Amino acid sequence: MRSLIFVLVAAVVTACRHDAGQVQQVGGEAVAARVRIGGAMPNPRDVPDERGEWIALRNEGDTEASLDGWRLESSGDAGFALPRGTRIAGGGTLTLARALDRRENGGIDATVLLRGITLGNRADWVVLRDAAGRTVDSLAWSAAAPGETIAPTTVAPTTVAPTPPSRDTGAIATGRPDPAGARAPLEIRLLDVGQGDAILVRDGESLVLIDGGPDAELLGRRLDALGLGRNTTFDVVVLTHAHADHYQGLRELFRSNRRLTVRYFYENGDPAPQQTLGRLRDSVRARVRRGTLLFRDTDDPCGNGRPVCTITMRGGAKLHILRPDPRGGSPNDRSAAVKLVSRDSTFTMLLAGDTQQGGLRWLETNFARTPGLDVDLLKANHHGSCDGVSAGFLRLASPSAVVASLAARNDYGHLHTRTKELLRAERIPWYRTDQNGALVIRVPGDGSARYTIDVERGTTNMNGPSDRGARCD
Repeated sequence: MRSLIFVLVAAVVTACRHDAGQVQQVGGEAVAARVRIGGAMPNPRDVPDERGEWIALRNEGDTEASLDGWRLESSGDAGFALPRGTRIAGGGTLTLARALDRRENGGIDATVLLRGITLGNRADWVVLRDAAGRTVDSLAWSAAAPGETIAPTTVAPTTVAPTPPSRDTGAIATGRPDPAGARAPLEIRLLDVGQGDAILVRDGESLVLIDGGPDAELLGRRLDALGLGRNTTFDVVVLTHAHADHYQGLRELFRSNRRLTVRYFYENGDPAPQQTLGRLRDSVRARVRRGTLLFRDTDDPCGNGRPVCTITMRGGAKLHILRPDPRGGSPNDRSAAVKLVSRDSTFTMLLAGDTQQGGLRWLETNFARTPGLDVDLLKANHHGSCDGVSAGFLRLASPSAVVASLAARNDYGHLHTRTKELLRAERIPWYRTDQNGALVIRVPGDGSARYTIDVERGTTNMNGPSDRGARCD
């Protein structure tokens, strides 16, 4: 392996953190409002879609819930703001329909006129967001037969934990500090999984996996090669957003014959019509019900309303999980970002999934000061696409290097020409898994201000066979 060394500037990082925000004030008393999407009719049989479509909300709690400021959104639609004063009684149902007259809508008892949303008869989704823009529930389908009610098939994951995070500090510990681990290097591996992301972080005895790539079998082989294929505990698994090249591989973690343990699982719960994501979520929910896994919505990563959740690993390094833009206009801009800080703060790294320009503005506006975006190493957003980088963001982050995860042959033109031009202009070297193979970043545990990037082959600033310009050039 070839090893390259960079000098770092120490960074001071502070912590804070937030839940899907289901707490409401009713009659002067705080209650848990368990409002869910109870079902939807995308393809009515007896009346036209423009009159017969409906969405039902149900309150699974015992107390009346206020939906002031809540919204329903669906793919490609303007979305619908629930009228001010909308409430659902405890145990009650609220039906929103494209027509309120039973003679026109197919006989549905509806009380709220639905506008701004058209439900697709093929792949589509609907999501319910609270007044703060956080995802409360979602429903997705790949096809809807005439007259078929699309209904939830699984119980929504809970956020009950035997060892909940502190509501004062917004912090989670993955286990008791390991003095020996603190002397070991912090290690970050960008696994070579093709056109996707899979980043493995090891700090002492703590293991963290951020995304899983596009192929479960391939991720399994990568874990096997590292001796992590059986009876391993992953303290934290983060799915940054609901795209297959980030979540498909994570299904391998839940194969029963691997006997892997996952303690915390983070994702935003946004809808996606792909059945494979539904199966991954079913696996997560099954472990939640058994009490072996804690689910966290990245819209509220610590479950206490704060925008940042700090996770301390056993070697002393910290992960800051940053709440994504609740109103992000695409799955990419709903990517949760993760900032990694070494035990002695001599190394920092930002990993922000497939964040694009809207997501960059969200990060700059909300996190430039706490926990800060000035980092030593930056994972290229969206696999090196030019929609995931800007000159202003590069200057704000001021990394000494950029690493990218992608396939040599891809349909997207990654790495984009514009991305490489911006990196050259800022004199920032880049490394890429398609040309350099798996990338291994090591930060010494002795407090020295340096880190190394080891590559399987090649050198810095390489081009790839698919690289080309794009519309954002």
